Amino acid sequence: MSQNPAWRTYKYAGKKKQKRNVADEKTTRKLIAALEEESIKYETYFKLIIATGMRRGECCGLKWKDVDFSEKSIHICRNVVKVTGEDIIVKEPKTAAGDRYVYFSLEMASLLKEYRSFCWGELELHEGRELTTENYIFRRHGENLPMTPSTFTWRFKLILKKHNLPQDLNVHSLRHTAASLMISGGADVATVSGILGHAQVSTVSAEMQERMGV
Repeated sequence: MSQNPAWRTYKYAGKKKQKRNVADEKTTRKLIAALEEESIKYETYFKLIIATGMRRGECCGLKWKDVDFSEKSIHICRNVVKVTGEDIIVKEPKTAAGDRYVYFSLEMASLLKEYRSFCWGELELHEGRELTTENYIFRRHGENLPMTPSTFTWRFKLILKKHNLPQDLNVHSLRHTAASLMISGGADVATVSGILGHAQVSTVSAEMQERMGV
């Protein structure tokens, strides 16, 4: 056969638009300043991802019992998934590497404690009860369910637009930004891979090489 008879069914999509995978240092500083003008809920959520590189669904799945302030660590052991038209699903990480601990700074500890106090006050005011360690950190009002990742995706786009930040960034970009910050700070690729929950070190290595144009 001289040619593929199905060639006419192929649709040429043109050159793929290059998406920004990581915020540079200047953009990251502007983003952090912008987050500090937002509500403490969104400031805490997005700063956690920038600081730890966790996935957006992992961040949604955190409970207060997962945070150890004495060790300044967070146990990542859940992932939140929401498919349009279906109920929210809270499940375990796909791989053993996904079940991990990440660590945070004194500054992040201070923000988390401030946010915890805010959540405590909100629960007492609106539901007449105290916060417990079983509560999700980012919780739906009136329900013992986590907020959906898409809520934060939508909010992040609004924040970018409001503060005149690059529109081609997204929540997943913050995960890549975290990896870049760790590596530029002296962490080796294997360590960063473990923090991000990758099953293979080569995943982070390939991503970093692609962004650096290697």
